[in-house]
Amino acid sequence: MDRDDILDRVLYGYFLEQLFSVATGRLDKLFSVVSIILGSSVIGGFIPEVSGVLIVVIATVQTIYGFGQKSGNAMRKSAEYLQFYDDAEKYSDSELKMQLKLLEKTDDNIWSSLKDIAILKTQIKIGISVEQQEKLSAKSKLMRFLCG
Repeated sequence: MDRDDILDRVLYGYFLEQLFSVATGRLDKLFSVVSIILGSSVIGGFIPEVSGVLIVVIATVQTIYGFGQKSGNAMRKSAEYLQFYDDAEKYSDSELKMQLKLLEKTDDNIWSSLKDIAILKTQIKIGISVEQQEKLSAKSKLMRFLCG
């Protein structure tokens, strides 16, 4: 693997973590807003039993999946990738490869639906022609829209 391949992988990691941070952050905010709205409907007396059950379900999902925490961790990790990319000229090729392996070792398990988007963003950043860029499926295009 040459230096350019390593730097491309660093950019890919940055974009993947950034996308995951945005997606999980937006999910966390959505669940929080829905919980507040449902809590208001309980107080207002609008079908309090159903609203109460939905609040419990949302709270359980937020607790189990920890979208807010995952978002924060991914944001921190994307900053590490970006810092590493910015400091790449300080490293020799072998040091660069070793540092990338160390950085990737602590990566979280990220949704596979974001990987094609991260590949496309990397290809755009490194200047690959439009004809040679990754083509996104309809599902990936929707995810790209939702992740900003």
